[in-house]
Parts: sequence; structure tokens; C-alpha cells
Amino acid sequence: MTYVNVLQKKCMLELKNIKYTAWASEETNCYQASLYLDGKKIALVSNDGHGGCDNFYREEGVLPTVEAEIHEYFKTLPRIQFTNFAVDQDLETWCGDQVERYLSSKDLKRHIKKGSIIKDGDNVYTWKHHLTPQMIKKNHPDAIILNDLRFEEALDIFMEGNG
Repeated sequence: MTYVNVLQKKCMLELKNIKYTAWASEETNCYQASLYLDGKKIALVSNDGHGGCDNFYREEGVLPTVEAEIHEYFKTLPRIQFTNFAVDQDLETWCGDQVERYLSSKDLKRHIKKGSIIKDGDNVYTWKHHLTPQMIKKNHPDAIILNDLRFEEALDIFMEGNG
């Protein structure tokens, strides 16, 4: 969830009901989701997974000015810096990040349920069974045990290690 300034007020932006299709994801994630602003569905967002742009279909009754102000908000944010280049933030990039977070969340939940998962330095390690913290710390004294953290905190660390 993200807070954006729309119509001169702070609003909550969320991507919900994400449906992802791995087999159709070639160059981009193939997905469909609902875009919500302050708890109200304002658009259907999708991508065919073939490297093209996201499709935005406004819900009936949602004014184009709402979508335009969301786009304007993203223009006020700093550029996303990569090693050799930078890109502007926009609604499409944000939606892509939300889909990645959703997929990582599912992956992390599966790892936590099945066994232990840690981050040690730049590496993420998983085991197919649960280990005690003492067993983990014996070989990985500086490791962060993701199973022991709040889920959102563990997810941030997990995504950092898998990005």
C-alpha cells in the first residue's frame, strides 16, 4: 500500500486481487489486478507478459482527472537509481513492484512454512526443515533468521536478497 496525493488530499493506493500466470510470463509478468484508491476500486490493471506496457481500464464513474493526478504524484518522486542508469517512477513501475512483492510474499510464506530461512551477508539460505536458532548461529553467526521476524520485515530482507 502506498499513500498518494490525489485531489489535494492524502490517499491510500493499493493493488489487490492479483492473479499471476507464470506460464504466460515471457518478458514481463503476466497478471491482472484491481487498483484501489482509499478502499474504492478505480481500475483494472493487466499485462499480457510479452514485454509490453500495462493496461489500465478505469472503472465506470472514475474521472480521468483521478488517474491523471495519480500519474502526476509519481512524477514528484525521485528517480529509481540502478547501477548504470536511472528511471522515473510511475504508476506502471509501482504496479510492477506490487506484483513482485506479491510473488515474493508467496515464495517467502512457502519457505517459512516448510523450514528455516536466513540472510547471511548477501546470500539467502533455506532448509527443508526447521532448525533452532542455536543450530543456525553455529555456522552463520551473523545471519538474520527470517522466521523470527515480523513478516513484512522478513519480506523486505528476502526481496533485497533475491533482487
